[in-house]
Amino acid sequence: MRILTQKIGKIVSRGAFLLQQKLCRFRDDIRGLGTVEIVLLVAVLVALALLFKTFITRYANNMFENIESKTEGALSDW
Repeated sequence: MRILTQKIGKIVSRGAFLLQQKLCRFRDDIRGLGTVEIVLLVAVLVALALLFKTFITRYANNMFENIESKTEGALSDW
């Protein structure tokens, strides 16, 4: 059983290593990335931010209120 587990671990680690190499090569390959593509990506991100502005601000406010209440509770215990 132990030998089988070791072999499976080697296969998984080899596969993970190959996947990491391919992802690094893909990330570093910018031959087809032009100004138009970057501008379009930025435009889409800005449009999504404007579309979900109220949701984002409400979520951020709730998160900060939650953090504030938990830190107040932790500091009052001291």
